[in-house]
Amino acid sequence: MIKNKLCPKCQTHSLVKNGLTSGKKQKYHCTHCGCYGSLDSKRYTEEKKEEILRAYKERASLRGIHRIYGVAITTVLYWIKKKQNY
Repeated sequence: MIKNKLCPKCQTHSLVKNGLTSGKKQKYHCTHCGCYGSLDSKRYTEEKKEEILRAYKERASLRGIHRIYGVAITTVLYWIKKKQNY
């Protein structure tokens, strides 16, 4: 068991090493919930998403958002479309 790392799904310390990715990053398996993967998440946090969407609401251009935050324009459009459906 890996004691200093938490499972991103269930927040337990039940991780065991499970090989490497093609990019040579360590993969883990959670024995508690069964999820697999690396701990290096490429996802944007909800706070960062809200900050980017707030910038868009304040009339920032999509290209400007891309330049400032490094987020793909299609990703921002997806978030906007998803937000409008709720």
